[in-house]
Amino acid sequence: MIPGRMNRRITIQRFTETQNPMTGSISKQWTDLSTVWADISFISGRELIAAQTEQSEVTVRFWIRYQKGLTTEDRILYQEPGVSALVYDITSIIPDGKRTRLEILSKGGVNDG
Repeated sequence: MIPGRMNRRITIQRFTETQNPMTGSISKQWTDLSTVWADISFISGRELIAAQTEQSEVTVRFWIRYQKGLTTEDRILYQEPGVSALVYDITSIIPDGKRTRLEILSKGGVNDG
């Protein structure tokens, strides 16, 4: 692992349900699990037409230090300075043999998480 390459901050989020103690109503929202350093590689992109509109989709690989408990139900929020945040749905999580880092493959763009 080359620490200098992990030079971008990403936030890993999980969809959670919380109950309001006053009303008892349940709200569903994305909550932050952790903010970590990552190495980011944009692998591929494509454009498609769906529902009469042109949309784009990008596949991104994130390398992060090993972290327990991540699932493909989680998502990644990434924001470069001066640009709105981008949302990536996690499609696979692959640990290395020593459990020192994770390779996370994700897709973003079509439904924005």
